[in-house]
Amino acid sequence: MSSYEALLERARAKLPPVQTGGERFQVPEPDIMTDGKNTVIRNFQEITGVLRREPEHVIGFLAREFGCPGVLDLPRGVLKSRLTKEQIGQRVRDYTAKYVICSECKRPDTHLKKEGRLTLLVCEACGAQRPVTVRRVLTPEKPKTPVVVGEVYRLVIEDVGRRGDGVAKKEGFVIFVTGANQRGVTINAKITKVLGNNAYAVVQP
Repeated sequence: MSSYEALLERARAKLPPVQTGGERFQVPEPDIMTDGKNTVIRNFQEITGVLRREPEHVIGFLAREFGCPGVLDLPRGVLKSRLTKEQIGQRVRDYTAKYVICSECKRPDTHLKKEGRLTLLVCEACGAQRPVTVRRVLTPEKPKTPVVVGEVYRLVIEDVGRRGDGVAKKEGFVIFVTGANQRGVTINAKITKVLGNNAYAVVQP
């Protein structure tokens, strides 16, 4: 009668060798060229083929990351910004880590699945699932001005411009006041216009 260890070794010998994803999974480095203000990824379709992801999804990710438009001209991908090979390569690695590699077994044998508003990364090797989220690109808010058109403010004329308008400030915001041409006086000024970092006003009784 065979010992337990001998039976175990015999069973192990009949099992197929375990393949690791790291040895066979190699994402190509981006082959780029610049065309005016555009950056062309010449092997874009090859990259997406290795990743097993839709080109539209990958170019959308890169466009959001770089904050620029991205278009497909397969087999090429085009980003409407001047970028370096290193910048694009790093974003492709970021995409791979987020949308391709299983966080449990670290293999690339995965696919994306939509469930309602969620996108799930499903591993075909170990069965693990995890949600992935799209990072929203936020538009910076315009700084709020300390003055509002139509409002009247009490201001001190600090200087007089070349055109004879008084120059006042409110919280560091420059205000040109028509009808105030004497330094050091305090006046009531009605705001008529706000442009950039400056405002314009007229003297009020």
